[in-house]
Amino acid sequence: MARPTYRTRLETLINNPAISGRDLDFAQSLLSYYERKGRLSAGRAKWVATLEERYSPEKLLAATKKHSAMLARLNAISSRCEASSWAAGFVDSLTSQVKGDRRLSERQLQILKKIEAEHDDAAMAERQKWVESYKNDPTLRADALVVAKYYLSTGYFRDTAMSVTEDESFIPTFSQYNKMVKNKYAQKVLASHNAPAKYEVGSLVTFRATAPSGVRYLDGAYIKRTITLMVIDTDAAPITSAARGAKVYKLLPVGKASTMMVEERHIMKARPKKK
Repeated sequence: MARPTYRTRLETLINNPAISGRDLDFAQSLLSYYERKGRLSAGRAKWVATLEERYSPEKLLAATKKHSAMLARLNAISSRCEASSWAAGFVDSLTSQVKGDRRLSERQLQILKKIEAEHDDAAMAERQKWVESYKNDPTLRADALVVAKYYLSTGYFRDTAMSVTEDESFIPTFSQYNKMVKNKYAQKVLASHNAPAKYEVGSLVTFRATAPSGVRYLDGAYIKRTITLMVIDTDAAPITSAARGAKVYKLLPVGKASTMMVEERHIMKARPKKK
């Protein structure tokens, strides 16, 4: 039978569900080195053997028996944590550490105790109450969607925003919702979104004198500030500015074949031309 290569041995370690995050990173760095050089130095080869011993079935079984009470505690709190949350990741990290027969620090135990308090029966009841509220209140979901689309253009709250916009079944935690939707910038976005459109579809508008030149760029050229435009649609695109009058209009410049997107704050009612 052929002797396993370092590649095979390291891939086995990397795929071991019990491996800690730190050891996983180290094993991946060893594999990367091996793939570049085609060999391992004596010191690196020794570390492969050390990791294999640390995560051998015998060692893992012994550690599981030795720390059964702590593992049961970690498993209980893990089942209460939101999937993909920071708390869930932290508890998973502690679980790997304990399975590897490594002692938890006082700081880690303090954080674990805090997570347990945040996920006790009362907290879980409050979380379920929030889940039901979010499911049954269309305003909560609508506000989250409007704000999420805004934040996708900024880079902030990106993970939560992507989940809200891409997964209809996703329910943000109460904390996630408040942080993303209740801040002052999000409130400005919602105010612009919920405000009635100043200019109706079919009405004629023109650019304000304060409108930046960039908003007048169409088909590779700047159009005159004094040009008349017809409102084709209001709320034509997601709001991307946390400012008053950020509602987006689709406008058709008179005499042009292409439409353009312009924020409400940059336009005003067109004055009748003098005869």
